[in-house]
Amino acid sequence: MVAFDMKKRSWHCPCAKPRLLCLHKSVAKWHLFQTDREMFKTKESATDSGDAAETNEELQDDAIPVGGQQYPPGDNDLMRMVKYIMKNKALPENLPQDLVTGSQTLEDISKDLIPKETVCAECGGQLNEPVLITARAKLVAYTGVVHGFSTYRRECPDCGLIYRYQEWSDGIHNFNDHILLTLHLCIYLRNSIQTHHAVSRAIEVLEKTENQTFPSKATMLHAYMHFEALTAHSYPYSCYKCGYYPPVVIMDLHRKGVFNMPTSEMETPPADFDGRVNIKDFYDSVTSQIICTGLLTSGRKNPFLVLPSYHNWAPWIGPKCRDGDIVFNTEHEKLHAPRQAAEMSDLQMTEERLQDALINLRVDMVRKLCKQCGIDSKGSKMDLILRLREEMKNRSSYDKIFEKVWGASGGWAVVMCPCAVVYSIKFNLRAESPRDYADILLSWKHFPNIAIYDFARGLATHTNLREPENLSFSPHEGRLAEASNDDVKSAAEGKLKVHLPWLKSKKKDADTNCHPLTGSSEHYTLYDVFHEKNTKDPRDILRRIALVPELAGWVNSQCAEQLFADMRKNNYFLNTLTPSEHIFMMRNILHHYNTQCNNKTEESIKKVVSEDVLQLDHNGQIVMAAQPPTEADVTTQPYCPSMSDLLPGLTPNQTSDQLNRRIWAVNPLPAQQKLLAYVLDKNKDPYEDILSYSPGRTLTRCDFWSLAFEEVEAQIADQCFQVITALGASQVSLFLFCVVLLSLWQGGLVALRRNFSLLMEFVTGFTQYIFPTFSKKKTVALLVSVSSGQRRPHFQHLFGGYLVTTISQ
Repeated sequence: MVAFDMKKRSWHCPCAKPRLLCLHKSVAKWHLFQTDREMFKTKESATDSGDAAETNEELQDDAIPVGGQQYPPGDNDLMRMVKYIMKNKALPENLPQDLVTGSQTLEDISKDLIPKETVCAECGGQLNEPVLITARAKLVAYTGVVHGFSTYRRECPDCGLIYRYQEWSDGIHNFNDHILLTLHLCIYLRNSIQTHHAVSRAIEVLEKTENQTFPSKATMLHAYMHFEALTAHSYPYSCYKCGYYPPVVIMDLHRKGVFNMPTSEMETPPADFDGRVNIKDFYDSVTSQIICTGLLTSGRKNPFLVLPSYHNWAPWIGPKCRDGDIVFNTEHEKLHAPRQAAEMSDLQMTEERLQDALINLRVDMVRKLCKQCGIDSKGSKMDLILRLREEMKNRSSYDKIFEKVWGASGGWAVVMCPCAVVYSIKFNLRAESPRDYADILLSWKHFPNIAIYDFARGLATHTNLREPENLSFSPHEGRLAEASNDDVKSAAEGKLKVHLPWLKSKKKDADTNCHPLTGSSEHYTLYDVFHEKNTKDPRDILRRIALVPELAGWVNSQCAEQLFADMRKNNYFLNTLTPSEHIFMMRNILHHYNTQCNNKTEESIKKVVSEDVLQLDHNGQIVMAAQPPTEADVTTQPYCPSMSDLLPGLTPNQTSDQLNRRIWAVNPLPAQQKLLAYVLDKNKDPYEDILSYSPGRTLTRCDFWSLAFEEVEAQIADQCFQVITALGASQVSLFLFCVVLLSLWQGGLVALRRNFSLLMEFVTGFTQYIFPTFSKKKTVALLVSVSSGQRRPHFQHLFGGYLVTTISQ
């Protein structure tokens, strides 16, 4: 028998606890709602009658129409509401410090949380008056739970779009109108996950510390995911050192990072599916699903629900790294697609990996696996493994054994740079194969020159077979040398070395369709150091990292394994999530991991240079740039010290050549000498970017060669440009003489003084004149100032970074 207390508005059934939902309560609610709907109607001021909306019963009560309006709305209006929140209520990636450091007090937060919108964003109509959703919302903070908050909603009477309170600027994140989180707590939960502490454990620590009861652990997890989904993360997935297109990548699979997924229930993709997926649309749908969880009542199906499928599942590749929003995901080809003979011979390695995993299982687990596969389970462990080995030749049996050994899904594959920054991640639905990495690399804008993988031969074979007209791994099928007997023998004896100088310095004459950072169109696939001896093909010795001096001792081929060892600590809570929640959290966790790696790189650079001069160039690499001029720099005239200030012992009879010799005779420091030797090295790439002085503009090595070797001194030229800029900003009348006036050059300063009065007859009306001139085969600049009403010029020389003034006699 089910009882309903109209005063307390509570349901009671002998088979369930007071606040738990059961089948009898649901049938009773349905029956009474059909026969006596008036019993469910209340005043708007008393819409919420429950203590906490996290309980299933109260979440269902919210779906009952109140005053003729339903909240949350139906699927169509709900989808409109989610899209509006995603577009207009996103939190900035870098929140203000006063909101995330806990300095904000709860007394500053209003307890009536009303949407700030008054006009509809879609139709421009005036919104209705606020309607109360609940008067018993909870604000969960780092210091405990605060009760008594009221949340409201507004509705457009014309188009029906509903608005709820979602203002991050108040320091509050609204999850489901009943549970509110402070932004300080959200950042605390983010940092807890980054240190491998699940949300449930972090909340348990707070409960014991504050001696309070927090909302359920599942509710807090979904609330945190809701916060991350509404944060405007760009997910760049790139490294400050290697840029958007790393020339060297390391690839591997995290087999223990799985999610529960019934592969037998996955439908076959459409017949016209070509293995291409829109990556942006897919991850937008995943984000929409997470956001929509804060608007659903208990038991209601999410209209944005993303289920694993072969035709709607995509890897994540950084927006700058990928070649558009259409990427490859050809896992449907793993089903029953026939393989070519060349590929079949290389794919035996996958079964060998699974056999190695079977050996590590306990005997009872192997015996149980044999029973599930319909194999005789009697005998020793090795007998059982040999029977399973024969059974694995059947693809369906292989998938079944794989699922029992490594989990339901196929783990997640990553592509990283040597700096251990993740560039791409692919969540496999089935067992790993080289196809997964080929999908990623073929979706990149620029194919890397070096790909390091534990099954390099299989990757090269599969990728080249997919594009036979344009071999991705060439020359030598991705080997470092021709697979001749002499080369194999030399490599085995340690005598073969293959130099790839473009890994250190970009090629002077770039190849066609080359990599933007190396200028080379060569692409090799090599084994990592732990698997290079596992191969049975003797030609694979030509795929070893040690053969390349530019890579040996520099590249860390185990950075992926080190990442997995770190991320394995998260498996205890990530592997319990649904597939869509799993990929959302993993992409988010790796994004924050990449951000920390890049921040460390930037902080190390800031120790020696100012942060104002750091920026990313067009390839995504961090470089030093010129500081932008301030208003004071533009309006203030440059200080011009006198000759006596600079050189007190100088007599008026000394010539400008002596000044030049004095300045140029200064020996640079050892660090400066080393830097100059690198910049002016004639054997290096002349087109290598050395200095970025404005966005999109750089100085190459050949530019510095012209400044150092071709009769012009760089510091002098730079000072000349600064003076010209300052003179132009001061709005003086300036005349710049052309460098072809050779008759004035050849006599030097003496000839210029002698001909200056004659020159004034042809060029009049200016107060400042700039002449190029020579002194001891070094180009200098001469600035001549003529005062109003006078014909006696002031000659000023620019050299050594100083402006020295001399007056004509």
